[in-house]
Amino acid sequence: ALRRSGWLCLLLSFSAMAAGDGSGGEKARGESGLGPSRSNMGHGWAFLKNPTERDVRGKKRRRKALDKPLSDFKYLVVLDFEWTCDDRRRVAPSEIIEFPSVLVKTTYPPMVVSEFQTYCRPTVNPTLSTFCKHLTGISQEDVDRGVSLHRALDLHAQWLRENGLATGAPGGAGLDLDLDGRDWATVTWGDSDIMTTLRNECEAKGLPFPAHFRKWINLKVLFQRHYKREAKGGLKACVESCCGGNSFEGRPHSGIVDSRNTAKIVMHMLRTGFRFRANTRGFGPDGLAWGQQRRKKEEQGGKRQDESQING
Repeated sequence: ALRRSGWLCLLLSFSAMAAGDGSGGEKARGESGLGPSRSNMGHGWAFLKNPTERDVRGKKRRRKALDKPLSDFKYLVVLDFEWTCDDRRRVAPSEIIEFPSVLVKTTYPPMVVSEFQTYCRPTVNPTLSTFCKHLTGISQEDVDRGVSLHRALDLHAQWLRENGLATGAPGGAGLDLDLDGRDWATVTWGDSDIMTTLRNECEAKGLPFPAHFRKWINLKVLFQRHYKREAKGGLKACVESCCGGNSFEGRPHSGIVDSRNTAKIVMHMLRTGFRFRANTRGFGPDGLAWGQQRRKKEEQGGKRQDESQING
């Protein structure tokens, strides 16, 4: 009985604190100018704090039950750039010479609903090497008639708008796109197309980097996750390994051909149950790609440790 009465007294005490009518000490403090009175939402529980982002996500930003479930991307923009290259000397910066994209609808049945392609005119190394022409099948005449990278980005943004993937007024190389409610993602066969080639050329030519290219899906990563084997042997071998022999169509290393065949893998994964829900790579606020921030911190930590040992 004593134990029950003790709990009852404690409960009544908390109830009185939470249901205070603003009179007494709180009211006196508010009127005396010593500070604003608290809201009526439970004075007795003022010591409790709202959960932080870290409480919800955890130390390693793992998803928890309170997170909103991820939704499937409704569309995937599959692209494969071709850029200047040579087998005898280093070409720097690499410049995009073919800018293609294939739009895949992910809802059943998955299918290609639109394509985009334009050739780009290189300005730092305007003459294609013999190796580059033989590898890509792109002629000097193709790039001489091509557009600048800035214009290619603008045309690509216009194509995205025409297919209902973004809104915004024309112009600005895609910098004007309104991506609110974005339900699509960019897919590449590797990270080099966007993380290295596109970003480096934009930096070299003083072009702002379009926001819709700040995140993308590296299909090689998801290929291994879905098929339980590494993406070895190149794109052609991977297409034929999952879609059947002789399923690769066209000339390898043509940008639009590689984009179409990468889309074949995407559609096969969709038909066999895979769900595209999240990007695998992107750039953080500091401009470094995901994963590079950690390596940079580790390198900086190692340098500080070495300096301390030298100074010690």
